[in-house]
Amino acid sequence: MTVSELITRLSKLDSNKQIMILDSFNGAGDPREINFGPILRSISAENCENCGDCEDLGEDTEVYVLGYGCY
Repeated sequence: MTVSELITRLSKLDSNKQIMILDSFNGAGDPREINFGPILRSISAENCENCGDCEDLGEDTEVYVLGYGCY
């Protein structure tokens, strides 16, 4: 995804919602192309238990998610 494509996609979203990035390498992997989202997703109880970034947001909070891995 190019910068201009990301800007276009983000400009259509609710600017008051959080954005989260899917990270299967715990912040440390090889560079990957963003090819997924952003999509609106609700934080689950499992997310709150297993993800340090989600516990403060709370269950049922809606966030936009983007990332990679859909090949």
